[in-house]
Amino acid sequence: MSDIIEYLFFTPQAADQFRQHLQQYAIDWQEERESVQNAMVFKVSEAIDPSIWDALDRLFDDLSAEDQRFTEQALEDDTAASAVGLYLQLTNGQQTVAKVDPDVVNRILSVLSVEELNQFLEVIVSSVEQPDDSAICQR
Repeated sequence: MSDIIEYLFFTPQAADQFRQHLQQYAIDWQEERESVQNAMVFKVSEAIDPSIWDALDRLFDDLSAEDQRFTEQALEDDTAASAVGLYLQLTNGQQTVAKVDPDVVNRILSVLSVEELNQFLEVIVSSVEQPDDSAICQR
């Protein structure tokens, strides 16, 4: 696949639901296990019908909330430290995880969509990887 979008799920329940929808849409995708958290990654070509694309994005947003709940339920342990992993895709293809307080992420997601948060994170990663010290008004 040339240009792809990746959908990541931490629990089998959410991954299975997403896989079923991909099958219903009869589109091609690839699956692989993410090495850091053993999450399931679905890679879908960007060259699909825009209406299907929109439906997949809405489904991903819905399933992400369920995925988080399933993950939290599986990890319920009063003695464990609580953190959310925000996956960051680097330009060299490497992924890294930023461990963030779940309360902070929940507050962010109360005003931003998952897509908006991802766009914000992409700008931060790009700015870190390619520093630009020019004045903001000169861009």
